[in-house]
Amino acid sequence: MRVSIKGIGCDIVSISRIAKVIVDQKFLDKVYTVYEQDYIYQKGAQTAAGLWAAKEAVSKALGTGFVGFTAKDIEIRHNESGTPQIMLYNGAKTKAELIDVKTVYISISHEKEQAMAFAVIE
Repeated sequence: MRVSIKGIGCDIVSISRIAKVIVDQKFLDKVYTVYEQDYIYQKGAQTAAGLWAAKEAVSKALGTGFVGFTAKDIEIRHNESGTPQIMLYNGAKTKAELIDVKTVYISISHEKEQAMAFAVIE
């Protein structure tokens, strides 16, 4: 079986920057799905920053950044073991279908001051 990489993306963000904006419900509603907001309430700013970096990384891997879709069109869920899984909706899903995306892989990491994510699309 031949694997074809359609795109890669990465992002890094300051956790303190995200901590300042997640106190605003309007920001949360604009950027994060209900599932993600519940997850953030449980885990905190470090997780919010990781989710933001993941959304950015996926948008870059799709080849456009947030053009034709919003941050909420990319949702990061977690399986039973905590592994992040990507769900695409609306414009992000349409873009993925246009470039024949089969799978989106994401890795998220954070340390004290920064969170980062790396996405690979096949």
